[in-house]
Amino acid sequence: MQPRQLCILVGENTWLQTQLSPLFSDFARFEKQSAVLFFDENCTALFPDQNITPIPFSKAKNQLGREHSLIIYDARQSLNLDALAIAAGTLQAGGQLYLLFNHWQDLATQIDLDSQRWSGVPQGICTPNFVQFMQQKVREYGFSIYQQQNGDSFLPAPHNSAIDPIKHFHSATQDQQRILQQLLNAPKEISVITAKRGRGKSALAGLFAAHLDKVILTAPNKSAVQILQDFAEKDLFFIAPDELAQQVQQDPAKFNDHWLIIDEAAMIPLPLLMQLTAHFRAILCTTTIQSYEGTGRGFLLKFMQKNHRTLQHFELSTPLRWRADDLIEPFISDLLLLEAENQLAQPNFVPNADLHFHWHHSHSLFQQGEYEDFYGLLTLAHYKTSPVDLRRLLDGKHQQFLLAKSNQDLLGALWLLNEGAMQDSALIEGIMQGVRRPKGNLVAQILCQVSLNEAACKLSSARISRIAVQPKWQHQGIGQALMAEVNQPRQQNQDHTQDFLSVSFGYTPELAQFWQKCGFNLVYLGSHKEASSGCYSAISVKGISRAGQDFCTKLLAQFERDMTLSFHPLATQLHPQGQQERDFSLNEQDIKALHYFAHYQRNLASTIPAIRRLLWGYQGETLPLLSAYCEQKILPSTGKKQWLQACREEVKRWLQKQKILL
Repeated sequence: MQPRQLCILVGENTWLQTQLSPLFSDFARFEKQSAVLFFDENCTALFPDQNITPIPFSKAKNQLGREHSLIIYDARQSLNLDALAIAAGTLQAGGQLYLLFNHWQDLATQIDLDSQRWSGVPQGICTPNFVQFMQQKVREYGFSIYQQQNGDSFLPAPHNSAIDPIKHFHSATQDQQRILQQLLNAPKEISVITAKRGRGKSALAGLFAAHLDKVILTAPNKSAVQILQDFAEKDLFFIAPDELAQQVQQDPAKFNDHWLIIDEAAMIPLPLLMQLTAHFRAILCTTTIQSYEGTGRGFLLKFMQKNHRTLQHFELSTPLRWRADDLIEPFISDLLLLEAENQLAQPNFVPNADLHFHWHHSHSLFQQGEYEDFYGLLTLAHYKTSPVDLRRLLDGKHQQFLLAKSNQDLLGALWLLNEGAMQDSALIEGIMQGVRRPKGNLVAQILCQVSLNEAACKLSSARISRIAVQPKWQHQGIGQALMAEVNQPRQQNQDHTQDFLSVSFGYTPELAQFWQKCGFNLVYLGSHKEASSGCYSAISVKGISRAGQDFCTKLLAQFERDMTLSFHPLATQLHPQGQQERDFSLNEQDIKALHYFAHYQRNLASTIPAIRRLLWGYQGETLPLLSAYCEQKILPSTGKKQWLQACREEVKRWLQKQKILL
């Protein structure tokens, strides 16, 4: 098996094209090999006329489960870590990976357009900490760098046309054969195969499927299951996860005698996954356990530990797609801190341990070497931690970090993002109207749009983006100690003083209770469950300054007043006495909500309490669509946009009739 190669080319566009042209000519002679170009679709493409398949960074996940022998990764203006990791994971033995840059020595002063996804800055930002980190890793692994400014002449290695044995010989390895026999001889209701990428888990699933009669295959995207299909050596019936869930819900008994194979199960939202695995005769799940695919560890924590069906777990560890001494895989692992969780010291709980706290900005967190443990704690505590979080952690603007340590061990941490302090009144008005949604200020914008209170954006606030405590130290008050430290005057010496604190989370009674203990009040619940968590998004706030306290008090009063008249599924749970406490009087805030619903894009769910007060107080008025909806609570099955617009017109006519103008 030939080693994989990674090479970095640095120069102007014409030089890059000239250097790689011989490689394309040589490569074109091998029809069975695949050449791909990973690129940012917002940047000018290189090699438009070459025989190479373009893959936008945003579509990189569609390549999971595929293999390529030549990969060009265009990093000239944008370095998407997720796409780079996926690209490296699809490079087969003997393959070549080329990273292209226009600059190297000055890369730290170049705006990385990938930062537009995570920085909150529309034009993007420079990323000096990540660049320093990446370049250090490149030096450690000794990858070749060819630079135009140094007069380097790049001579590409002759392309190796050797056939990949994993792809073309459908026989099981010793480890695969061992697991295959256990699956066949002692099946459980649910079997799970986990592995890092390139270990042959999809191939093993295909070999197992070859022994099954009634089997259904599902996966996050159909294009990524080709290897599984190849090893099955027969056509497997594929159904997309959401469509399959609908069929299961309509007729569960239909699938009682079928096997279900779920490839890359961790990429499927947990509620959907639980629904799929409840009815089949037996299920085989495969999933990658590294975080660049998003939720591998969360799959283990949330799905395997909480599933009540009989379950067995297998793991493949030996790489099959590349050699054991491969350098690209450990380079990517180090670059994405994929082992940070395992490298984090996890000491046992010690009663009355002495906690000490440390504040950091991105630069100090990086320069003092605290970022690896911090990121490891995040991945340990939050299964959705991803490379986007790493990029934001290293170079994001307007953020603060609070670390809780005992001796030198990191036990808990808090990640704060500064929000608000917006001065543009026209922009704030657009946010309230629902027609503007600038990057950043996530919670400030939601609260502004829902409450129709400019203070949400004008006041300075800090959003708690993440809070994490080591598992062995949870339920010992460390989370509350972190929050108490945030409230200390020393915190006010950061970027600017805060008027209020906010936190956004997936609502559960336990989490809501924790934030209540920390002095926060629940002031917002989303109207739909989040696909990733299966929970309603929630926002809680805590006033700090006098202005912030007044604002939070108004938010809470408005939320509690409206929740009793909302159609939210949790309304009764939050306000069990709500029937007796309903306030049907139409006030100025309700009129404002009706105005923004009628004339702009305020959503229906947020306006329902005001609409119900209108219908109650003006029963002689003709609002047939909204009256019917409030009685039946059922949206039309078709033509929803037209129906909603007609509802807006009903309210607009009422406002005009009452001669109400804002």
